[in-house]
Amino acid sequence: MDRYEEIAGELRQRIERGELRPGDRVPSTREITRRWNVAMATASKVLAELRGQGLVRAVPGIGTVVAEAAAPARPAPARPAPASGRSRADCPPRAV
Repeated sequence: MDRYEEIAGELRQRIERGELRPGDRVPSTREITRRWNVAMATASKVLAELRGQGLVRAVPGIGTVVAEAAAPARPAPARPAPASGRSRADCPPRAV
């Protein structure tokens, strides 16, 4: 396991345990470099990994925060069929 994966895993666990909640700031790249004694490129990969997993998001002027979607995902509700009884695939495209 690469070092960035270890650090990302540690932060992921903190999110899953609720230590870091939606909207909370996660360590910046600079904080990660200092705390874990890694290069800036490694710290950037940590945050990219967490973003790729949908656990964090970048907020301009704030930093990287835990994403709302970091909570356990629920399946999306099914969309009802059109009232006509036809499926959406049977409907002609709308003029724009």
